[in-house]
Amino acid sequence: MTLLLAACAAPTPTAPLTSAPSSTPDPTPIPAPAATAPLSWSELAPSPTALYEGQGAAVNGRLYVFGGFDRNVDDQPIATSAAHVYDPATNTWATLHDIPDVVTHAGVAVDGSNIYLAGGFVGDHPGPQTDHVWRYDSTADRWTALPPLPGARGAGALVRQGRDLHYFGGTERTVDGDYLHDDADHVILSLDAPTAWRAAAPLPNPRNHLGAAVLGGMIYAVGGQHLGNEAYGDLTDVDRYDPATDTWTAVSPLPMPLGHITSSTVVLGSRLLVIGGVTLATHAGAVEGLESDEVMAYDPATDRWSPLTPLPSPRQSPVADTIGNTVVVTTGSTAVGPVDSTWSGH
Repeated sequence: MTLLLAACAAPTPTAPLTSAPSSTPDPTPIPAPAATAPLSWSELAPSPTALYEGQGAAVNGRLYVFGGFDRNVDDQPIATSAAHVYDPATNTWATLHDIPDVVTHAGVAVDGSNIYLAGGFVGDHPGPQTDHVWRYDSTADRWTALPPLPGARGAGALVRQGRDLHYFGGTERTVDGDYLHDDADHVILSLDAPTAWRAAAPLPNPRNHLGAAVLGGMIYAVGGQHLGNEAYGDLTDVDRYDPATDTWTAVSPLPMPLGHITSSTVVLGSRLLVIGGVTLATHAGAVEGLESDEVMAYDPATDRWSPLTPLPSPRQSPVADTIGNTVVVTTGSTAVGPVDSTWSGH
């Protein structure tokens, strides 16, 4: 792992955090055992745009990537509305219609051939949070607006469970990029009658930049950070939501604190995978943010995390998903800025 040059975080606040404390306050990563289930990583055709904090998901055997920051100017991240799709059958990328919003940090979910984006930050950093919700029809290459979230949020999580979209977590900040508070709100939109969002049980530990996935009918909220604290605010918390009882339950925490995993928390078979992101470590006596190359798998049957073969190099906020039995990982950032590299792991 390499030292992180935080591009999307506000300066570390000096006032006490307003969010609930993590259930694992020690910021030093827990050493993981040797990898027990190796992945073999191969390099693929690079993304047309080097970027990070993008959004994406796999549909019908292809990986879609939307928006993100594609460059930095005077140390400020610059956002793009570009959209591309990767086809592993031909190892090629194609250009799609731009996103209606120039958005980063949106939650992403999939239903059939449709991809949904909810919330996020609009424009160059520090852009304002948005309540916009978009449906992308991958067959028609068309965007359609859906009912907005009850409130504007950035860096929250979106999943589809059954016929419902669930959005939870996220954060709010001022026009100058100063973080105000994290949100525990958890809201649901019916895909069969998408007229309005309804409230559900709130996220136990409000946070942002978290990952989320659905496995075995349960929704998992994974890691994340408090406010803009990439320097020492990443978390190990993992919470499981049961739609049948509208309740959250804490499960086995991550082996190490992780944030910036919103578009790189995926399901492979019967396991949940978390790929890359930002973690914490003690360096020269101080806690600092580190870009992670770790790939970790959670097995709900045993409630245990296991390490897999790391990425070829660390990545903050990559876009990843599974296509068949293969994991495809693209873009993200390193200590030198956004990158275009794409890998497959199987």
